[in-house]
Amino acid sequence: MITQINDFIFCPRSIFFSGIYRNTADTATYHQEPQKIGTANHATIDEGRYSSRKDVITGLMVWSEKYSLLGRIDILFTTEKLLVERKYSITAVYPGFRYQLYAQFFALREMGYKVEKMRLHSVKDNKNYEVAIPAGQDVADFERTLQQIRSFSVEAPFSPKINKCAHCIYRPLCDVAPDEVD
Repeated sequence: MITQINDFIFCPRSIFFSGIYRNTADTATYHQEPQKIGTANHATIDEGRYSSRKDVITGLMVWSEKYSLLGRIDILFTTEKLLVERKYSITAVYPGFRYQLYAQFFALREMGYKVEKMRLHSVKDNKNYEVAIPAGQDVADFERTLQQIRSFSVEAPFSPKINKCAHCIYRPLCDVAPDEVD
């Protein structure tokens, strides 16, 4: 799944733990405030209420055969050939954010859509962050990350990052996260 790219970069073990919760209908069990805000923020996209303009595509399921990735885009402005990924709050353009856009870009291109510009949009402060179309080293780094995701084992040695563990919704399940990070 395209969304797992960002999750993996945050913490490789999160992919395993999200699978445990995936079939749980009660998201209150594991969603913290950021996830609740993100879900509410995405409602207009997911429910097709963002725009009625004919040149705006929202919530489109996309598939990349080359990369074996499936996901959903936020917004494609077809006239502008602009792909937008919305996040509730962006404080930095992390590689996981860019790689999600790259995956969406490659899938859209395979599906015959034209994308010439990409952008991250921070809803909280209404700021935009332009992201370059992937080329060269960016593509190599993206592909290396996909390979790392596909070869990851939860049994592999793991060094927790205290600052990340403190904000991880899966910390109660994790056997290597520090107990006292608050």
